[in-house]
Amino acid sequence: MTGFSALFGGAHSLRRRLVINILLAIGFCCALAAVILTYEFYEHLKENRDEGLAREAAEIAAQIRPGLEGLGLDASALRFRGDEGAYRYTVFDAGLRPMVGGERAPSLMGRLDAAERGETVFFTLDDTRAGAAMTVEREGQIFVVLATTALQPSGEIHLEEFLHEVVEEIQWVILGVAAILLAALLASRRALSPVRRVSEEANAIGPGSPDRRLSTAHLPTEILPLVNAVNEAFDRLEQGYRAQSDFSSNVAHEVRTPLAVLRSAIDRMEDGELRTELRRDVIRLEQMFEQLIDLSRAEALGVTAFDEVDLHKIALAVAQDMGVAAIREGKELAVTGARDVRVRGHAGLLSIALGNLLRNAVNYTREPGEIEIEISAAPAGWRVLDRGPGIPDAEKSQLFQRFRRGATGGRDGAGIGLAIVNSVAEAHDAELSVSDRAGGGSVFSFLFRTS
Repeated sequence: MTGFSALFGGAHSLRRRLVINILLAIGFCCALAAVILTYEFYEHLKENRDEGLAREAAEIAAQIRPGLEGLGLDASALRFRGDEGAYRYTVFDAGLRPMVGGERAPSLMGRLDAAERGETVFFTLDDTRAGAAMTVEREGQIFVVLATTALQPSGEIHLEEFLHEVVEEIQWVILGVAAILLAALLASRRALSPVRRVSEEANAIGPGSPDRRLSTAHLPTEILPLVNAVNEAFDRLEQGYRAQSDFSSNVAHEVRTPLAVLRSAIDRMEDGELRTELRRDVIRLEQMFEQLIDLSRAEALGVTAFDEVDLHKIALAVAQDMGVAAIREGKELAVTGARDVRVRGHAGLLSIALGNLLRNAVNYTREPGEIEIEISAAPAGWRVLDRGPGIPDAEKSQLFQRFRRGATGGRDGAGIGLAIVNSVAEAHDAELSVSDRAGGGSVFSFLFRTS
């Protein structure tokens, strides 16, 4: 798993969906906030402009002196005779005739009628200038003071001001986005913690602990029905597992007793040739029965039954158990290769698997010779090397299926032994394969993909 997947979850994980949905919601909120802030920015620009115009008009009104020339104002100043400055001022009489300044404002007609003395009225002149006008009384005379400023038609200067403000705050924006992302990750992790806990509990359930169930404490109400349904499924599986286990135990008990009685009866027969033939058939039947029991155990194996095992010790124990029988057949067993190879697995079933490989090698090796158990360290596993007749390429792909026997004709085989080995390999995530041995014979490899 990559670092990105470990942080945000897999492509279809619930964690990634939660994070993406949270970020989408936050992104929508940020976009909405940007629109509102932009609107507020331009709204404040207008408010600030109007406040400035009102302040300038009130300042000019306070300087009016009716008894002085030019009402006491400097009519030659730039602010009274041109619009090059930020503001332009004009003072009108009660008839709206200019007394100081040259602004013409026909749109003022009627605008000030409803306004009280000293109240400011805002408006635009020819869509190019904004103005603020107020009516004031000085020494019994009525004057109208007008302050105007140029509008910015494209709004580019305002936009530059707005972007400038954003750039100045960009570090806080980045910090805010990082904080939001961290909050989304923490929120998704906290929200999914019950799911992780239930997953860990599910991994611990297996043949070794069939009565365990998933805990429903502190689970979200949306997940609770699913967990309850899974627990009910586990109940049904446990019933079936126990029924199968009881059936296997009963069958083992019921079959072994008649076979023992049958063998005892055969041993009392006087016809030596018939007795030998029947005893061979009974032994083959017992072996087939034991293999069927082993096969059912291998297929029911769960990872909860795994412990650390030493492949070298297992190989030595199996070779010692089968050594006497192999010597009677004129074969020798040798254990070679690495001496300390440890994996996680089920020691009992691994011994059965290796024993079946050795039994297969003894049965198919006609001539006296050595059968080698080679222990591999990288990858961990076994290789069983024999000097049998070999296996045709056309049969190798089907060799590990049930009741499949090689055409080279081994002895006392029912076609179950290698199927057992294959089931044990699948339960241990191991790879089982067969290849030709240099100089004649076959190499059966039982190699773990992970150790």
